[in-house]
Amino acid sequence: MKPEEFVGLVQSLARPVVSFRLATIDSAYVSGQPRVQFDGDVLPGERTWPRLSGYTPAAGDRVLIAMVSHGGVILGKIV
Repeated sequence: MKPEEFVGLVQSLARPVVSFRLATIDSAYVSGQPRVQFDGDVLPGERTWPRLSGYTPAAGDRVLIAMVSHGGVILGKIV
């Protein structure tokens, strides 16, 4: 590894990596943490997603998810 590559790697580890994804709450959702279908996916994933307390999920809601490290959180409904 070149020195500049190493420095870039260390710098990237020092900053949290946050990205955002669009998804739709699973049409079978009733309660609890919902499963979502990310844009471009054919089916909802198996994983359930936590949400901010100000948002109450409903089946079919279009949502914004903040992806952080190995997880993420539903920020709310897109209206």
